[in-house]
Amino acid sequence: MKKDYKMKEPELYLNVPNEKETRFEIRSKVESFFHKNEFMPPVSYETLFELAGSLIEMHGWDIKYQAFIMVCCGNSIWRNVVGSIPFNRRILLLPQCLRNSTYCKAEHDVLGLLCHECGSCSVSEFLREAETLGYVTMVTEGTTITSKLIESGKVDAVIGVGCMESLQKMFVSVSKYSIPGIGIPLLTCGCKDTLADFDWIKQEIHHIHQNSNLRLLNLNYLRNKASAVFEEESLRKFYEPSKNETEEIAINALLMGGQRLRPLLAILTYEAFSAQTNPEVLNRIAISVECFHKASLIHDDIEDGDDTRYGKETIHSRYGIPIAINAGDFLIGEGYRLITDCELPAGLICDSIKIISQGHKNLTIGQGTELISVRNKEILSLNDMLSVFENKTAAAFKVSILLGATLGGANKETLNLLDKFSNYAGIAYQIKDDLSDYQGDKGDVASRKFSILLSMLVEKLPSQEKEQIHRAISSNDLNKIYELITRYQIEQQTEILLKDYIQKAKQCLDDLRNMGLKLALYEILGKIFKDYI
Repeated sequence: MKKDYKMKEPELYLNVPNEKETRFEIRSKVESFFHKNEFMPPVSYETLFELAGSLIEMHGWDIKYQAFIMVCCGNSIWRNVVGSIPFNRRILLLPQCLRNSTYCKAEHDVLGLLCHECGSCSVSEFLREAETLGYVTMVTEGTTITSKLIESGKVDAVIGVGCMESLQKMFVSVSKYSIPGIGIPLLTCGCKDTLADFDWIKQEIHHIHQNSNLRLLNLNYLRNKASAVFEEESLRKFYEPSKNETEEIAINALLMGGQRLRPLLAILTYEAFSAQTNPEVLNRIAISVECFHKASLIHDDIEDGDDTRYGKETIHSRYGIPIAINAGDFLIGEGYRLITDCELPAGLICDSIKIISQGHKNLTIGQGTELISVRNKEILSLNDMLSVFENKTAAAFKVSILLGATLGGANKETLNLLDKFSNYAGIAYQIKDDLSDYQGDKGDVASRKFSILLSMLVEKLPSQEKEQIHRAISSNDLNKIYELITRYQIEQQTEILLKDYIQKAKQCLDDLRNMGLKLALYEILGKIFKDYI
């Protein structure tokens, strides 16, 4: 059965109560409900729809206000999170239709309206109110700019004023990256000379919530921290002046490009659980996981016969295979050394070594299965290919996430959740990689490396036609392979499988009680899989 996790859009009346008393009553009772019933954000569109329906039934409200009540529910769930974020990390978004079209002399740029603060409408008053507190403010139409701002990581919370239709669209962007957000509906619509509830806006922009247990994690800051570790001057502090060429080759491999995703994940989980971050431990964790990653890439490039990596010569192309193998082995040893040299309790060091060694073992099993299947020109079954992904890509994610969380002090229940999350997210990551590879230039399929699309094709082909794909593989008949992939809609089927694993990863986070880590991992999923969420 096909699964599609796109946001459902039940038919809604986009009405806002005209009477201030009615709006206040709904907001107050919704707030009271969530004060008694804890919901940890983020929550889905479907959940908000169901909650609003229950509240309508409970209080006898008019069904035409269901969308408005959904907005109030979302606000109640996010309010204290938004309130814990400094004003200078929040953005207030106002619609251009709030201006007085008769008297407005404001200019426009690519971002929106440049208010002259002439005082002929409420826009200037709202802007002054927010900017005095330190907010970033913007008067713009549509959701494109909002999406770009959210994705950039330049703001940690959004307070958006708009018509109900715009707030619905904004929910998609905010939800994708799990950015804390408050929505305030306009009182009138029509895209011209609209009105808003100033008291409501003022209440939301001034809201502060002090909660020492709520610690949000800024991904941009952590990403920069991860990148800084691998600046040459910083990295070499962890090494004596190089006395041999092997060490120099290995250090240069660490300095080569890459997204530094694994160090970011290790730093993220360490900071999420650590009561007092130790910079020395944090840096060693980051370098350690990158050592293992770069070692695996050096060995992969040899096994796959790849001549370039990050647009540069691979290590074996430059120095030869024996030296490259040796440099990879050196990095593996360094990865273990960096952890064992941390000034931490012996039990934590032991747990860390177990996590790393299991990940190392799983990686070689996954890589071995893949190499043997290529040698034998055997297309792996879908389950076997997913097992390879779990052992290879997911294992690397798992080491980074569990290593940071363990050294940060996460409990066993949390580690089990993060273990499952790593499996699903890692598998999804590799499915996406195979899809992107095929959609680009037929990638792995064209170079006779097996990908999940071939495994999916074998899974979907009628039994009487399976021989076709095996003949095509044996004779390197790429056109036949492409034709079968198109005929049986394998790209679409693979995309459905990808969305299924993304959803499974999200479901693992539902039970995670660390709010900061939960939102950060949701944001990471949103950015990695933005085209599929």
